[in-house]
Amino acid sequence: MTTTGFGDITMTTTGGKLLTVFIMVVGVALFVQLARAIFQPSRIKYTCPECGLNRHEPDAIHCKHCGELLKIETDGAV
Repeated sequence: MTTTGFGDITMTTTGGKLLTVFIMVVGVALFVQLARAIFQPSRIKYTCPECGLNRHEPDAIHCKHCGELLKIETDGAV
């Protein structure tokens, strides 16, 4: 997932090596966030009146936590 190069430019100090590790961790974390944004369905903010769960799928009819009927307003598209 990360590349450290061919060894032509290397960090020799402890601070430089820690910076390199930090950059690699941040790079992997950004990649994971990108994959999550692509593959995880989006959710809308709508608070369930029964249990208070506030993240639901846009086409949800019932709350996944308690089963309460949801009345999520839409743009009217069918």
